Amino acid sequence: MDAQTAKKIIEKNLQYDDVKRLLVRLVQHASPQTELLEAEPRVLALISDVIKPELERAGLHPSIDQKGNLVLRLNGRGRGDRLMLVGYAMSAAPSSMQNPYSGEIVDGAPYELEGECVWGRGACEQKGSLAAMLAAARFLGMIKVELPSDLYFVVSTAGETGRHDSLAHVLDHDNVEADWCIIDGPPEIQLGNKGRVDILVTVKGKQAHSSRPWEGVNAIEGAMKILEKLRPLMPYPEDKAHPELGKVSLTPNAIESFPKATHTIQSECRIMFDRRLLPGDDPRKAIRQMEETIGKIAPFEIEVQPRDFMYPSEVEKDAEVVQALEAAIRTVSGQQPTYSFSTAANDTGLFNFRGIQAINYGARDIRFQHTDHDLVSLNKVFDAAKVFAFLAIHR
Repeated sequence: MDAQTAKKIIEKNLQYDDVKRLLVRLVQHASPQTELLEAEPRVLALISDVIKPELERAGLHPSIDQKGNLVLRLNGRGRGDRLMLVGYAMSAAPSSMQNPYSGEIVDGAPYELEGECVWGRGACEQKGSLAAMLAAARFLGMIKVELPSDLYFVVSTAGETGRHDSLAHVLDHDNVEADWCIIDGPPEIQLGNKGRVDILVTVKGKQAHSSRPWEGVNAIEGAMKILEKLRPLMPYPEDKAHPELGKVSLTPNAIESFPKATHTIQSECRIMFDRRLLPGDDPRKAIRQMEETIGKIAPFEIEVQPRDFMYPSEVEKDAEVVQALEAAIRTVSGQQPTYSFSTAANDTGLFNFRGIQAINYGARDIRFQHTDHDLVSLNKVFDAAKVFAFLAIHR
């Protein structure tokens, strides 16, 4: 199918109002991050009770794997350029946002956006792009054209967890065979992002009653000494920089002490550090740097341990998946594509590490992420849906 024929089929069959309906429905179903992470029942229910039935009503046959991820495979005629679209079901917790699951249609003008917007937690982050991918998949179910090669639509139970576990399970256990992957992202072609390793530093002392502090070894004091030793590494532990991503960074983002008892000298303190990585960085080197900088601090016992890790990512503009997405944007919108990079870690690094060309694109608007004004432009979501549909039937 030539590009102009594909564009005409999309213009005739992919409707703004259907995209709008889907996005409102997704936002109205709460699927927040909780301490249960990917096992949160409301996240799993969004996939099983909302997304899966929407696909089935379009004549499609998705499956849900053992971890709750949705996988839809549509067979194509060729073996090359097999494409995977990846969206996320989990959104941030509502926090102080008013009416976080209303799905209200609001005017975008006060937020410097054109046209209608949908209000609700996750709208600007996961659910705008998810609605665009879902609309494109439903479009494919209804028009029933032969696809140039296999297409996968995956809805991950992640979205806010900061780890690859959900999609690693899909790649390892769900029999997906893709050459290219486009993961939920901004309206620009996002070519790369920083990676991250979480590093847990545990300091141990000796418990005692706080009326007799000289009988104990206060782990909080040990934690203060560790933070002081690491001060020269924060926020920039290295001088090297990427032309688009800038420098790596190190920052503490959580601290907790034990035991949870009143009037007690604390015997243990844990500090979690966020260490960002550039493409090509070895996380083991970052951990060694921290260990060597902290050294030994008597009389405390100190342990430095890696926790969750996400690969950094970078794809060149001449990569096949980038060129295909560029052509789709030009054809569908008549505009030249733009490009971006992100300091945030995401799953593209995992796919590229596994040999699948992966980039980010969609309807995300980072200005409103995790704020009290979480909303997304319906025009941007509709544009992304048309681009995804075009890539599915012409590449």
